[in-house]
Amino acid sequence: MDKFMESRWFMRIVGLTLALLLYTSVTFDETNLQKNASDNPTEDVNTIQNVPLEAFYDSKNLVVSGLPESVDLIVEGPKSIVQTEKASQNFTVFVDLNDLSIGKHRVKVKVNNISEKLEVKINPEYVNVSIQERVSDEFTVEPEFNEAILADGFEAEGVSVEPRTVKITGAKDVIDQIAFVKATLDIDSVINENITRKAKVQVLDRELNKLDVVIEPDVVDVTVSVVNPSKEVPVVIQQKGKLPDGLELESITVEPKLATIFGRDSVLEEIKEVAAELDLSKVKEDKSFELPIKLKDGLNKITPEVVDVKVNVKKLEDKPEEETVEKPEETPVEQTISEVPIELQGTDEEFEYSILEPEEGLIEILLTGYKEDIDPITRDDFTLIADLSGLPPGEHELDIEAAGPEKVDWELSQKTLKVEIKEKTSA
Repeated sequence: MDKFMESRWFMRIVGLTLALLLYTSVTFDETNLQKNASDNPTEDVNTIQNVPLEAFYDSKNLVVSGLPESVDLIVEGPKSIVQTEKASQNFTVFVDLNDLSIGKHRVKVKVNNISEKLEVKINPEYVNVSIQERVSDEFTVEPEFNEAILADGFEAEGVSVEPRTVKITGAKDVIDQIAFVKATLDIDSVINENITRKAKVQVLDRELNKLDVVIEPDVVDVTVSVVNPSKEVPVVIQQKGKLPDGLELESITVEPKLATIFGRDSVLEEIKEVAAELDLSKVKEDKSFELPIKLKDGLNKITPEVVDVKVNVKKLEDKPEEETVEKPEETPVEQTISEVPIELQGTDEEFEYSILEPEEGLIEILLTGYKEDIDPITRDDFTLIADLSGLPPGEHELDIEAAGPEKVDWELSQKTLKVEIKEKTSA
């Protein structure tokens, strides 16, 4: 055994065994370290989104278009550094355009003040920009609003804007595209009075596309002036129903005779008069009524809303029944009474009245009956009346109300009367 231990081969075997043990120990430690590293990584990859993109150029004389407002950064490196940069965002993402000429260019996006221990990728890496000469000009603002929001019956008298002009700054080729500079009033409620509201200025091309320019000021005051057109028209009385038996209508007067109506001009042009309705069946004696005026379609107001109507009636006297006397049979005869006058009732001192038909207001009456009944009859036995109460200026055709002898048959040569009413002119 002593010889074996002292031999060269024994030492070699012992050395090989120790080497194998050392190798196995080191390999096991590295495996554990790698496992721990995978369970607690020190490296991180993260995306920082919507990082503002700055541009360096001569902003006093040039305008740049085509730049996105922001980009995304993909950063990779030690986890602690990645998290710190993402939280602080002390870096700057930019494009340097100072050495570029007027025109279109493809420019690389760069980042500054970010840790050198991080690997950074920018999305997008390149951007296309257009560099143009910066120009400014003044334009007149055109105010507008939707007329559908006007209250019923109201009309726009005018639309104004303050200030009337704005200063617009942008690239020369964009300024040349300007076709419209508008300030549109945007409100939800209806307009029934003069209003002033703030409105944002919009700059548009001929296709109504919004242009990328700077507007000073970009908000203006828009004023809408509105009116409620009106005019005066006569008030007429519309009769319905009949007077109770034994009563006869003498006159109807209305106060005031004129009313003021409000509405759009197109509606006012078509309305010549307004009416209040009177139910004659409710009249049993001379009486005054307060009657509402009917508000026609398209009007939004009428003044006054109620008129005073005075009705005068008279009672008819009951005639005793005449004894029937048998007459000998004889042939009925016809006879004409000419120039029977028509009496005008319900006239107004403010108007002049002219009878157009029949001529001079006289008509004929044809009598049919027995001669002895006809002979005593004269024109004074007839009462012909035309009621002009409440009629406005103009031409009118009226029925002639007639009363006469009952012993004979009679017929008017004309049952209607045409009259022209005019307002009296001052001397």
